[in-house]
Amino acid sequence: MQEISLLNSVIGPVMRGPSSSHCAAPYMMARLVRELSTTNGEVLTRAIVRFDSRGSFAPVYQAQSSDENFAAGLAGVGLTDTGFRQVLPRVLRGEGFEFAVEITELANNNHPNRVDLHLTVQAPDGSTRTDLYQGASIGGGMFYIDRMNDVPVFLTGKTAVVFVWGNAPDDVATMLCGKDNVVLGQETGPDGRIDISLQALPSQAAFKTLRQMPGIHDVRMADASQYPVCSTDDLFSTTDAVINVAEAQGGSLAQAGLVLEAQRLGRSLDDTRALFRQRGELMLQVVAEGFDAKPEDNVMRFLTLRARKVRDANLPAGLGGAVLQDAIAGALSAMERDSNRGLVCAAPTAGSAGVVPGTLYGLIRHGIDPDGMTDALQVMALVGAVFAARGTFAAECGGCSVETGASAAMAAAGVVQAYGGTAQQCFDAAAMCLMNTLGLVCDPVGGDVEIPCHARNVAGVSHAFSSAMAVMAGFDAVLGFDELVDQTVKIGAMMHPDLRCTARGGCAATKTALKLVEQTSGIAG
Repeated sequence: MQEISLLNSVIGPVMRGPSSSHCAAPYMMARLVRELSTTNGEVLTRAIVRFDSRGSFAPVYQAQSSDENFAAGLAGVGLTDTGFRQVLPRVLRGEGFEFAVEITELANNNHPNRVDLHLTVQAPDGSTRTDLYQGASIGGGMFYIDRMNDVPVFLTGKTAVVFVWGNAPDDVATMLCGKDNVVLGQETGPDGRIDISLQALPSQAAFKTLRQMPGIHDVRMADASQYPVCSTDDLFSTTDAVINVAEAQGGSLAQAGLVLEAQRLGRSLDDTRALFRQRGELMLQVVAEGFDAKPEDNVMRFLTLRARKVRDANLPAGLGGAVLQDAIAGALSAMERDSNRGLVCAAPTAGSAGVVPGTLYGLIRHGIDPDGMTDALQVMALVGAVFAARGTFAAECGGCSVETGASAAMAAAGVVQAYGGTAQQCFDAAAMCLMNTLGLVCDPVGGDVEIPCHARNVAGVSHAFSSAMAVMAGFDAVLGFDELVDQTVKIGAMMHPDLRCTARGGCAATKTALKLVEQTSGIAG
């Protein structure tokens, strides 16, 4: 079973905050468990978020606004809500519900991004109940909830879900789905619970009918966090399989990405194409917003706004080139929005959210039309999906090689596509990027996704264009993309934990970095 989606998992999710692992996934996890615990009119009164002291959340959850995203998700606040950033200070004052973060030793700590969520709710009859959810953020905004009140579950937010306890009729799933919905799965849990996955939530009428049936003890439900996944076929595990699909589509890797994503989401090709176009336009909008940002609105801890200055700089003749300069500036612009908690698109992560948008900005500014941009984005997403199928986007597991390394590989393939290269050349350019980023550490100064993250996005854009140029000029990468993804994963596992997003090694441990942290926090590094 494979749930990787190009729009959900690779050039998504749309989110707020500097880290997809530490912001996007927490927001979606929190929103999901809130819906489950308050399905029947309950009101959330208290929420405790627990991180393991040995994990990656503990040292960076404030700097990377994990607490902000957990709080907003638990409050049910939308990403575009103007009050998004006011939720955390409000609940910390006890307004709406009590909220706390606790650092402790978790019973289950099999992933660096492990988290326990304790939710206390009050039912309409005045009684109270506490639900315990356990899960992990696994990179690129992806997550799972694997236990609910000490009973195994498996929730990823990729479908709407309904839990039914009691003597439900055999056709319960059919009864819930209605004519405009699709049943995606039904299983019986270890506690006798029936788990039903749907393309969308059932109607209130269907839910009420089920809730009132004799023998039904409890019903809970939660909507999908992103676009519902309707097919779990293995679509992206090897380069050869993807290229074979491209060959069946007249050699077009862009069309292969479109066909496979339409299959994954159960949508028409036209509908899926429109979603890719919208995602590309959103990325360009993020870049534009970054260029328009005012210095007084900057809340970055260490950096000032530099994207517009880089875009408008009059560089010496022959240095770089206009396309690359615009792409670098676009990447910085997106990262400045990211670090200032603006709405951005993880591509494939928030820590690498500048490379793909910056590359698209450079292409569209210099002769690539919107259709060509959308084709490039589909190829970028498809290459990222092969990476995700074989590896991870979690820097906590693989360092920055799985963030800016992966995004550079994606962008390189998109550049090749934009300038008429073949499907094989797209993957060869992507492979060049991976072989040159093996072992790249994740070392954010002070835990903030600023230094060296913004600089790494600049490097990622440059790397993408240089790799695309070399391959299209005849350079042979020799090593295959799949092999290099596998090595990226292996080397990531060999890295010391201090080099995987804990702000304890690399750039974060330099004298200058420690001094900056001390100056901005009053705490010795």
